[in-house]
Amino acid sequence: MTLAGLVFEGLVVLLLAVAAFLCWRVDARLRALKSGQDGVRAAVEALDQASERARASLAVLDRAAKLSGKDLQEQVKEARGIADELRLLTSGADRRAASFSDRPRRPARELFPEAGRDSVLGALKDIR
Repeated sequence: MTLAGLVFEGLVVLLLAVAAFLCWRVDARLRALKSGQDGVRAAVEALDQASERARASLAVLDRAAKLSGKDLQEQVKEARGIADELRLLTSGADRRAASFSDRPRRPARELFPEAGRDSVLGALKDIR
């Protein structure tokens, strides 16, 4: 055998040893991945269950929001009607108050000149 052949065979043996070492490392990593795969599978299942619960919760919230929105809309409509009625009532009361304030004030003696103090109070109570 020649020296070049021996060097070549030595190089092949060295490369085979490196390949065997790398295969051993890959095998160890694959075993670790396979043993840890159960944990990953459990995590994925838990995540799937959590997303299903979140979907169900969102559906419930959507229905509740729609129902409360309808109720709120009805209450707002009713409140606007009541506010309109109150606006009409207060505008009428404001007009009456303005007409009362425009009148000149006269003492009760002028309204009831023939009556005394007690009879004026009695007459005013009767008017009220």
